[in-house]
Amino acid sequence: MKITVIGAAGGVGRRVVHQAAQAGHAVTALVRTQEQADMVTLHGAAPVLGDLTGDWQHALDGAEAVVWAAGAGVSGHPQAIDGDALIALTDELVRRAPQGGPRRLVVVSSMGVDRPDQMPPFLNAVLRVKVASDAHVQASGLDWTVLRPGGLTDTPGTGQVSAGLPAPRGMIPRDDVAAAVVAALHEPGSVGLTTELVSGTTPVREAIAG
Repeated sequence: MKITVIGAAGGVGRRVVHQAAQAGHAVTALVRTQEQADMVTLHGAAPVLGDLTGDWQHALDGAEAVVWAAGAGVSGHPQAIDGDALIALTDELVRRAPQGGPRRLVVVSSMGVDRPDQMPPFLNAVLRVKVASDAHVQASGLDWTVLRPGGLTDTPGTGQVSAGLPAPRGMIPRDDVAAAVVAALHEPGSVGLTTELVSGTTPVREAIAG
């Protein structure tokens, strides 16, 4: 499959690039700098320079599926990235779909989007933005999957998760979030699925299929 990864230089995004390339997919990676381009090339992707607040649409050319792994973070400007940019991407995919553009979209969101008041206060601003952009994806008519991981860690992945809506609050390695993204790309049953993910005891592909 030809996959475009948006947010390819981030903690989850570069792991998606690596794992998708290892699985045999042809990966295009949207990045902002030449340094990032060199990094994703080492992970097996073809880099495309662009910026989510400017010119990025060319990264979609030839894609069969798109992965959204971008995020402004709690110290950034979530409305511009987690909100406006994801909505713009969704609208661009809807526009291209009748001409054979990619309909498959896997979004890495965040646990607690639907209940921000129950989450740590420092997350409230970004979660309130994500609830609107997630809803835009879900109403788009595309073949979407929304994955909402818990707290992200850089510890090695275990290949096992707990998935549900809601899932119990917890942590999850970025490796395992990336594995869930790649599993969703392989799993037709994940279309229309919104699920939270934390570390658990169920193999990733089984959890996504279930």
